[in-house]
Amino acid sequence: MAPLGSAPIPWLKPLSWLYGLGAWGKNACYQVGLCKPRKLPVPVVSIGNLSAGGTGKTPMVAWLLEHYREAGLRVGVLARGYGRKEGERLNDEGRLLAARFKNLPQEQSPDRYAAGLQLLGEQDLDLILLDDGFQHRKLHRDLDVCLLDAADPFRGGLLPSGWLRESPSSLQRADLIIATGAQALTEDEKRRFADRLPSCTVDKACFLAETRARDLVSLPSGDLLSLDSLRGARVFLLAGIARPERFLATASALGADVVGHHWLPDHGAFSPAELVSWADKAGAMDATLVMTEKDAARCSLGPTDGPDRQVLRIDLHFPEAPPLGLLVPFGIEER
Repeated sequence: MAPLGSAPIPWLKPLSWLYGLGAWGKNACYQVGLCKPRKLPVPVVSIGNLSAGGTGKTPMVAWLLEHYREAGLRVGVLARGYGRKEGERLNDEGRLLAARFKNLPQEQSPDRYAAGLQLLGEQDLDLILLDDGFQHRKLHRDLDVCLLDAADPFRGGLLPSGWLRESPSSLQRADLIIATGAQALTEDEKRRFADRLPSCTVDKACFLAETRARDLVSLPSGDLLSLDSLRGARVFLLAGIARPERFLATASALGADVVGHHWLPDHGAFSPAELVSWADKAGAMDATLVMTEKDAARCSLGPTDGPDRQVLRIDLHFPEAPPLGLLVPFGIEER
């Protein structure tokens, strides 16, 4: 598979054609009614994308959770649980959400319908967020939100030559399109972003969203630090995410002096001993180890254990009016 953000790999194109044929066949079965999605007894809002990671689904889910909770709605989260360690209930995204939202009802399973019924059997919920659900046609959703990378929305074509899980024409299924990472665009590129989308999206609502740093958490003390504390600070970055270059760009934009970094694969696991070694490496460079919130959640160390490190937390921001009205699920009224 092509490295994320790179040009497609030409010699893998034949495999991409076969992959695309399989994706088309699956979608056609649902389109003509040969396959039918199963419906949960509460509304479902799906957050997904066309590509294999790197579009900010977790920040979008967190943004929605904040919005719906502020509206007084009881919300649960369903996900497949990709990258979850054997014997654990949640993967790194799930643990990140659990840390941010206390007592958040969550279930992770490849069978999201069964997991949804289990969740509803344990909790009295008003709606469910389906994380990474655009390709999971087996579950009915009342609102389909599809995320694109604003800087590179179609990422070199279909897997394995590029990074798309299905064709851009699949955007016709989306109720709402959100282009994330818009901070990387010029003002002219923002104005012309809709021109890059296929014709099937002409009647779709499309919003631009930016990823912004929120704050820093110093571990193991748990102290909250302002973003200003990064200005001029020597830092060593650690990340196992799909687009680590965004993490680097954010730290640099905040004025940090990035003296080194270590990139893991997306969802890449690491041991407490490895975290200690990276912290020691940072210390030897007279720098502080700074990691992403997702990587902090992935670490098996508790937040009060381990070496000194800082966690940079991010939020999603809509530079224009956010899509609040469109994101209220059908049949649900704000309380």
